[in-house]
Amino acid sequence: MGERTIYKSEGKQLITQHYDNYLESFEFDVEQIYVDTSYGETHILIAGPPEGKPIFIFQGGNCINPMTLSWFLPLVDTYRVYAPDTIGHPGYSGESRISAKDNSFAQWIKELMDYFNIDSSAFVGPSYGAGIILRLATFMPDKIDCSVLVSPAGIRLGSKMRMIKDILLPLVLFNGTSSQRYLNKITDIM
Repeated sequence: MGERTIYKSEGKQLITQHYDNYLESFEFDVEQIYVDTSYGETHILIAGPPEGKPIFIFQGGNCINPMTLSWFLPLVDTYRVYAPDTIGHPGYSGESRISAKDNSFAQWIKELMDYFNIDSSAFVGPSYGAGIILRLATFMPDKIDCSVLVSPAGIRLGSKMRMIKDILLPLVLFNGTSSQRYLNKITDIM
């Protein structure tokens, strides 16, 4: 049996092509390195002045890392930006998911920080990326100098069945009918 993958058919090729195109659009140099962690190989984008204060930016869930980085481009002028591809999400990192129910994300971040000899740092994350930072805040708050959480996920781990019932089903019905009623159901839940 082959290695587990988060991709179906040619999905990985399409996503990595889009990822690379995004990187080429940046008007600054982006270094790409791989760091081995106990959770798998982690691909990291690094930009900004080497003498700048460190800041980690975590991608939103199932969003490619360069897209998330593009939302925070002004930070590259001043900070040394470290933007790891979240393991188990689209990008170049390992494809095994990290548990969000324990200290695994905090330990993963600590291993990345240790690799760069960073004791504490600023953090930015939208959605799932903010949820990752919340795991660090829960288990290793001393690693955080400051943080910006944009629409954080993971404040409470929700039921998949409830998400299907409350969001996915109304979304499918809205796509099929264009009824404002289903759109209102989705927005009321969110």
